[in-house]
Amino acid sequence: MKKMLSLLFLAVAWLNPNTSWSQYPQVDFVFAYLPFDRSCEVWTKQPIDQSWYDELRAQLPALRSEWSKEAPVLLGETVAALSAPFRRNELTAFLTLCPIQSMSIPLIINARLFLSGPMKQNPWPLSRFSVIVFHEILHTHLPPLSAGKSLLLAKYKDETPVVRNHLHLFSVMKHIYLKLSREQQLSEIITIDSSLNDPSYARAWEIVNKIEGHEPFLKELRGK
Repeated sequence: MKKMLSLLFLAVAWLNPNTSWSQYPQVDFVFAYLPFDRSCEVWTKQPIDQSWYDELRAQLPALRSEWSKEAPVLLGETVAALSAPFRRNELTAFLTLCPIQSMSIPLIINARLFLSGPMKQNPWPLSRFSVIVFHEILHTHLPPLSAGKSLLLAKYKDETPVVRNHLHLFSVMKHIYLKLSREQQLSEIITIDSSLNDPSYARAWEIVNKIEGHEPFLKELRGK
């Protein structure tokens, strides 16, 4: 799996050789790297039905349209909240049918969650697609912090890496969705994240919502 992810990372770098300052990046959603999905079938021992490829190709315009609608709002508010533009003009997101968790580097989005075939006629709503893309892009945008540079991360140094990696990110997400008056959507995001197999996500939301609050993490990101 590591070899395949490395190849995907090189593909991202090749497709996006230029970096420059802009307000937020345009995201190109690509579904063409079939060797990754085929290798996935081997290491997960979970076959990918050929019809799912066809369904994803048919669903691709809707996924792109959903993100095109949400990107200016979510990423634009992020720039305003942090007073920091994104470093790249473009990003390439690879869509996969492999049953893996979406990730930020390389930028891979699990698209099977939004298809009727693999989800047994109960796909996730398209609005969740934008949430996942936003989450992963934030990982690439937020400055790397360590306990040596962050008083808050030093305070929570005994938490798992997953918890610490999401404290500032979840704080930004909470700020953005509250700013947009999307309390119901935020509640759904927290519920879904908190139900994941790894309890670290629920713990990170607990710290952001009930223990520390999200504002201290935002202030730290802003350098205040």
